[in-house]
Amino acid sequence: MTDETTTTSVRAEAVITRYRGLICDLDGVLYRSATAVPHAVQTLNRVTAQGVPVVFATNNASRSPQDVGDHLRRLGLTQQGCSVVTSSQAAAAHLAQRLAPGTPVCAVGGPGVAQTLTEAGLTPLRVADLGDTPVQAVVQALGTDVTWSELAAVGHLAEAGATWVATTIDLTLPTPYGQAPGNDALVALVQTSTSAQPHVVGKPQTALFDLARSRLGTDQPDTLVCGDRLDTDIEGANAAGLDSLFVLSGACRLWDLALAERPARPTYVAADLSGLLAPALPLHPTPPDHPAELGPDALPRVPSAGDNSKRLQSVLTTAWAARDNGRHVCDHADLWERIERQLGLAQPEHTTHHTRPSAPSKARH
Repeated sequence: MTDETTTTSVRAEAVITRYRGLICDLDGVLYRSATAVPHAVQTLNRVTAQGVPVVFATNNASRSPQDVGDHLRRLGLTQQGCSVVTSSQAAAAHLAQRLAPGTPVCAVGGPGVAQTLTEAGLTPLRVADLGDTPVQAVVQALGTDVTWSELAAVGHLAEAGATWVATTIDLTLPTPYGQAPGNDALVALVQTSTSAQPHVVGKPQTALFDLARSRLGTDQPDTLVCGDRLDTDIEGANAAGLDSLFVLSGACRLWDLALAERPARPTYVAADLSGLLAPALPLHPTPPDHPAELGPDALPRVPSAGDNSKRLQSVLTTAWAARDNGRHVCDHADLWERIERQLGLAQPEHTTHHTRPSAPSKARH
């Protein structure tokens, strides 16, 4: 077989056929609020029908895995071969390895936090129920009804020496009305009153990926992560040593991806989850001497020939090569939108631009 034939064969292979298990994000990947992302449910039903198990890994700790599963069924997802893990489960697993069974743990956040602590063999207590009961740990998660008193209690407990676990430090949370403050804002409020630092288990930390992979029973090379956020899904996948597929159906756009630093660059990119069934075109790291063909506007030139997937691959590898060589790449979102239109990448109506994460808060460290 010639080298050319081998290359063609590899490119014709669907992305998912290279892996034995899939870790998939939810909001922006499978659904947006209550509405399924086009092609997402059908694609995942085909993936599981092919015998590839899927674990949905979400930073949203406010809902229980059962509630998430009910949502997925309403969207039409076949549940066979699928399961859900949340950042509150990762927090509970972290504490269960370090505390004796039945140990009281303060639970702050949505109902999913207390439920997962109970399932892990610990005793969750709400702030209102603490009384004089000593607790060895406190789990802080996002919840729509979290109060000032609860946040103050987290700070008091952490300052007194209790293990402080934050489910996530997401900067924002998608809602039907746009982006809202995420758990990072609540963690930052607590940090104003304590010198303690939380242990974070949600993405981009590796704990949630490790928990998901243990559910799949797969090794690192056999596991693929799919997500729509560079700062959580893709950075976390890279930190966990896992390949990733970045989809442009959610929070981040081509502009964000083209300007991403190396830790936030995915293995593959696609418009949506249907990219799992498309030919695999890895975004291989470019050598330092790669000729980065930028136009006078500091934008990569869009090839006139080839399908949109190969043209997208060319645009991204050119932008990354230019940045790695210290060259300026245009950061005007409007001009990148023009490239998206050239490549046939539809814009979700809810998406806002300039979504690249700001400098990490001190909680990340």
